[in-house]
Amino acid sequence: MAGGCKFFFALFSLFRTSISIGLLERPLVIGFLWGALTGDYSASLGIAIFFELFWLDNIPAGTYIPPQLIAPTLAACVLVTKFEFTQARQIALVLLACMPLAKIGVLIESSLRQLHNKGYQKLINWARKGSTNDPIPGELVYSSIFRTFIASFFFFWSSVLILYYVLRAIFHKWGLTIAAIDLQWSYLWIAASLGGLLALRLRKAYATLAFGIVLSGFFVLAVPV
Repeated sequence: MAGGCKFFFALFSLFRTSISIGLLERPLVIGFLWGALTGDYSASLGIAIFFELFWLDNIPAGTYIPPQLIAPTLAACVLVTKFEFTQARQIALVLLACMPLAKIGVLIESSLRQLHNKGYQKLINWARKGSTNDPIPGELVYSSIFRTFIASFFFFWSSVLILYYVLRAIFHKWGLTIAAIDLQWSYLWIAASLGGLLALRLRKAYATLAFGIVLSGFFVLAVPV
């Protein structure tokens, strides 16, 4: 399963830029498929919902590259399955550790785009020649897909490997402390839903959120423990 997940990520990374097939690169799809593969729908869909809500505000527009949602979602699913975690308090640390992969994935994707741009001059020269026998366009497309697949494969493999050993050391040392934290999935989803609120682009919604936070703070301070 560990070997197949890297191929799984590399394949679905192509759906993000090279092969457009609906919304297959979304966290909810990744979580559902991983749950179907492992049988653990609860943790997989919980992770998927968290990342779907958290970056709901980030959409591709113009030259902006949105966060690489596949990497943190699939990495979290793989690590949770590997560690056999079922509690939200344990999974929350995995989610936090996997979140930087979304930004690292953007940097890699940006570098790949710059690399792919080098083929632009070849395409221009081919178009000016007007030759129909020269397979330059096909070569550029296939080489682009191949580079993206290989880069995604090794990026995900190295990331999961590093995160596994780091998290294993953390849980070995502070596992009892983490287990004592009272944390439910609902808390994580509420925190992640701020991404959906920001996606509304409404000042009234932001003002309502700020008012609710202040009101909740006063309520907590006023109620004796």
